[in-house]
Amino acid sequence: MRFSRKNVAGLAPYIPGYQPGPHEDSIKLNTNENPYPPSPVVVGALKDAVDGRLRLYPSPDSSVLRQKLAEAYRVKKEQVFCGNGCDEVISMLFRTFIDREDLVLLPYPTYTYYQTAAEINGSPYRYIETGDRFQIDLERFLDHPAKAAVIVNPNSPTGMLLPRPELVEFIRAFPGLVVVDETYIDFSGPGQSVTPLIEECDNLLVLRTFSKAFSLCGIRVGYAFGHPDLITELDKTRDSYNVSFLSQVAAASALNDLEYTRANIREITANREWLREQLLDLGFQVSPSGANFLFASHPVRPAGELYQRLAERRIYVRHFDQRRIDNHLRISVGARGEVENLVASLKDIMG
Repeated sequence: MRFSRKNVAGLAPYIPGYQPGPHEDSIKLNTNENPYPPSPVVVGALKDAVDGRLRLYPSPDSSVLRQKLAEAYRVKKEQVFCGNGCDEVISMLFRTFIDREDLVLLPYPTYTYYQTAAEINGSPYRYIETGDRFQIDLERFLDHPAKAAVIVNPNSPTGMLLPRPELVEFIRAFPGLVVVDETYIDFSGPGQSVTPLIEECDNLLVLRTFSKAFSLCGIRVGYAFGHPDLITELDKTRDSYNVSFLSQVAAASALNDLEYTRANIREITANREWLREQLLDLGFQVSPSGANFLFASHPVRPAGELYQRLAERRIYVRHFDQRRIDNHLRISVGARGEVENLVASLKDIMG
């Protein structure tokens, strides 16, 4: 297109997982959504908020939500930033901190929107290859001078969790900005987050979301924890009123019912371990996962074939046609009935 910037004209856009139609009877295990509904407290708060206030602009800086996040995660309000989903926060990271000549380091494979955001920004990036079993070697990141390093932990699409002591050592050693994306950390067990490190490390930005553990993909609220100076710079570049009024209401009310969310997390992790055992019994190789999904391959049956055969039954998982991972499936952990149906279908397909 003749009006596009050159880097945008040649851009391969981020492609999300297949979205079934609203009336399609399907089992959707391809976008890492929570299979359980959000807390009734959230639903009630949204109903109460649909009133005359909709004519007004929302809080421009999500002030109430920032305060509630600060209280819930035991940080200061000035260490909290809110965005229209984590993807907006990722875009703002590049807009705020990364000049077009600044190198950004990413593990390969990882969440591909980081590559997309770098390319939109016109910033160079370098992939640091993971090991034979997709483990991230942080020592290799220290071999490359760069403005920033991004670590998704647990990583996507593999689900693998870095040991916290190893990650803490890296954050302290890396001279540039370290972005730790903890989108899936709630499914990893207690004590895994590096958020407490923002008190001593002014180069650390931790990304979180309401999409996964809180069952709120539809409201699009992501947030970040970091040194107040980092948060101040992000606030300079965010769009005005970047988080809608109803989204702020839903996210803030979700923090009023944390036990509901914790119960769902326990159910999902139990389903994850059950599904992992079933896949292993079927001969799959399954990466250890600290997330709400599993990353699996079969030594005989091609992933692309299994993906298509499942889709024919309206069971949707994720298949990435990319190097090193094109023979793997990423399977979101659904409710028990959904994963049981998946396993039964795999047994039938594989004969």
